[in-house]
Amino acid sequence: MRLTVVTNLHALERITRPGVELTVVRHVGGGIGERLRRMWANRQADYAVINCSPNDLFYYCFFRVVAPFSRVKVVSLDTVLPIPRAGTWPERLALFVKRHLFRRVHLFIEYFRDTQGYERHYRIPGRKFRYVPFKINRYERVLQTPTSDEGYIFCGGNTRRDFQTLLTAVDGLPYKVRIVTMGEAVIQGHGSSLDERTLPANVEVVRHDGSDSFLDFIARARLVVLPIKRSNISASGIGVYLASMALGKCVIISAGPAVNRVVPDGAAVIVPPEDPAALRAAIVQAYADRPFREAVAAAGRAYALSLGGEDRLCGSVVDVLVADCASDGRASHAASV
Repeated sequence: MRLTVVTNLHALERITRPGVELTVVRHVGGGIGERLRRMWANRQADYAVINCSPNDLFYYCFFRVVAPFSRVKVVSLDTVLPIPRAGTWPERLALFVKRHLFRRVHLFIEYFRDTQGYERHYRIPGRKFRYVPFKINRYERVLQTPTSDEGYIFCGGNTRRDFQTLLTAVDGLPYKVRIVTMGEAVIQGHGSSLDERTLPANVEVVRHDGSDSFLDFIARARLVVLPIKRSNISASGIGVYLASMALGKCVIISAGPAVNRVVPDGAAVIVPPEDPAALRAAIVQAYADRPFREAVAAAGRAYALSLGGEDRLCGSVVDVLVADCASDGRASHAASV
């Protein structure tokens, strides 16, 4: 089998599979004219795999509208979508356009199994989804990071975090809580918000720059708590919880697409979203009960380490493409690009 893949996931270049000749063409940005020119040049590729870039995905979908004769199949990898707003006519128009463009996507490869939100809000057929497990971000750095227990509870990340539920849950508890997140303007763009004016006395906020030192805050914590909003329909929190598990930390996280039918039983403490009482009870149990905390941490670490790093993830993506190409019965080829 010969496959040509245009992608912004450049690590695909390292992947080999027996019996598969894989040619990877780098997808790069630029103005609309330059993008269309490159898409035209690569129109005979087998797949265009667009990783975590909605704008690039929409460009490729538009290209498929204006060039329906193109051979290339558009594949979305980890396109993070919010619940759309459709109250005003511009919002309704934007949703209509997105739904129409998504019809041009051949496959949606996601790191979660519960795709009902995407199916309902964006009218994407369930048959188009393929699940692959996520990876440990900064894999080598995580494995080399020393861990300790300084007694504090860590909460961090930027996307759709429910900080208010956490603040309510820990108010008055005799545990120090450290929230590590980026600036307010940044996290608001990711569906989160944190008002520091009314923090409980036991809560400290660290506005972080997004560097690798984020992992050091996790590595020194006793517990990791990741409250996620109920309105989340994507895998929000998955990168932080896998890094935390790999660092040997007991993770408490809200139920949702990032964990439902993904995290094995016992590998994390899963609580209902936006339920301060349930979150508080889980924190108290895990903080005080060392054998329980260590058992969850051990199961979580085994699960996270089984997922590996970027090469394992890219290999899973290639396996999806190979299986799809084989199933449609067409003879794949190496395109001239």
